[in-house]
Amino acid sequence: MAVSGSNEISIFQMGLGLLPVLIALFLSIKHRLGLTKSLIIGVARGTVQLVAVSYILLWIFKENNPWVICAFLIFMVAAASQAAVKRITGLNTKKAKRIYQRILFVSIFLGSICTLGYLQFVVVRSQPLWEGRYIVSLGGMLVAQAMNAASLVIERYRSELELRADEIETLLAMGANVEQATARTVRAASAAAMLPAINMLMVLGIVALPGMMSGQILAGVNPLLAVRYQLLICFCIAAVAAIVAYVAIKMTERLYFTKADQFMQIRDTDG
Repeated sequence: MAVSGSNEISIFQMGLGLLPVLIALFLSIKHRLGLTKSLIIGVARGTVQLVAVSYILLWIFKENNPWVICAFLIFMVAAASQAAVKRITGLNTKKAKRIYQRILFVSIFLGSICTLGYLQFVVVRSQPLWEGRYIVSLGGMLVAQAMNAASLVIERYRSELELRADEIETLLAMGANVEQATARTVRAASAAAMLPAINMLMVLGIVALPGMMSGQILAGVNPLLAVRYQLLICFCIAAVAAIVAYVAIKMTERLYFTKADQFMQIRDTDG
């Protein structure tokens, strides 16, 4: 049965929805873009993953067990950290990838889960508090944003350290500490992580309706209530980006600087 206010989508209609993909396939083949295989795999994989997770969510929402919900959140953070590490260039060894995956996991976890805790237990306060459909839905959006922020901040921080290596070493030699020597680097990296969230807030409701709000409206929720939930998420996304940037930079900093404030440019990528 369809949710009140929404239309049921049949298997036949889903099939019709695949027609735009066929157009993309046709153009890929015609112009020899070399993306045909990737597109087919992407569509198939995305379909299987979403169908599978829908059944998992049905079970989680039915059980509504705090331990199961926590386990699923940790799984999402782990999956996000694994995906994010692939976006970071210059990790030439398995050791380096493990190190950064650990950094990503911690920063994504602290940024998203701590913010989720405040959002759910202080602001939303659903009854019961461990309501799976709220925690998992809100948590998923925050984890996704934390993943993007984490990969952006680490990639930018590493590139800025490489770009400003001489400047940093000179400042350290003149008596500056790590915080002073890397001030420009930290600002640039933090801005890279936070600007997407800020830009989204600037165009909210003008350029496009955000995903959560659109989904709720399609499901028949009052647009005014949908706006409130979307605003809460957007406010929290800004906090997530800031927390993730701080944690990721502090953890990555340890790979490049000794306790004696000495700069080591290649420590994180050596064997």
